[in-house]
Amino acid sequence: MMYTITRCSSALLIILCLGALRPVSSQNIFDSLHSAEYANFLFLSGNYKLAIEEYERLYFQHTLSEDQALRLVLSYRYDKRPQFALKRLLMLWDEPQAASPEVLREYLVLQTMLGSYGRVLEHVRGKTILTDQERKFFEASALMLQQDFNEAFRFLEPVYATSPVLANYYHLSAEALNMRYKSPFLSGMMSAIIPGSGKIYTGEWQDGLISLLFVASTAWQSYRGFEKNGVGSPYGWIMGAVSAGFYAGNIYGSVKSANKYNVVKRNNISLRVQATFHHHIH
Repeated sequence: MMYTITRCSSALLIILCLGALRPVSSQNIFDSLHSAEYANFLFLSGNYKLAIEEYERLYFQHTLSEDQALRLVLSYRYDKRPQFALKRLLMLWDEPQAASPEVLREYLVLQTMLGSYGRVLEHVRGKTILTDQERKFFEASALMLQQDFNEAFRFLEPVYATSPVLANYYHLSAEALNMRYKSPFLSGMMSAIIPGSGKIYTGEWQDGLISLLFVASTAWQSYRGFEKNGVGSPYGWIMGAVSAGFYAGNIYGSVKSANKYNVVKRNNISLRVQATFHHHIH
């Protein structure tokens, strides 16, 4: 009798255990709900590459919500793939300007990052669902990034006090307008008169002195050759040709040095503008 009771108890215990395990074994960890939870976890953890895979899975399952769709686009951008982000955004929303403010904002961020400044200005200067502050930010960003500092300064002057980012743009535009550039023509003329002086004018002291030394030394060697052996001196002609080559190269190098100086100055402003823009959009 005791043996029978024990056997029945054991069988009942096994049945109960199997019943408890049944929901777990039938659970699908790859369904839409779990994929969405996992994708959101990856996104918030900063693992954008894997988040993209999970959000794309939801997209192909036709279960992607609008918030998840926006996070898919953001994941591409945060993964430094703005072209893919814009392509996916336009596949998800045919008319971003008619979607939510968040979608339109991301659309303008991507267009700005990809250099479509005219398109950005067209959107923000027309009828828009953006706030006035966002409109000002995108218009100022487009003007500054395309280095239209005159227009940017005029636009920012009456509004720069309304936000820190606009104030930063305003000061950068003023700095760009007050920046002193080097004249390539003047640099070349200076080196034509005194070899190397054009490079010294652009701040390249070492190169300027080397140019002066090479031109002067080869010209002197040419003079010594002609003085010693007359105008038929091969050495004089060879050193004269070398000196003429250094002289012409010194003029060309001085013009190039002035252009390089100006590019570096402009790029310094542009890098600070880009840093301001990227800091704000994150």
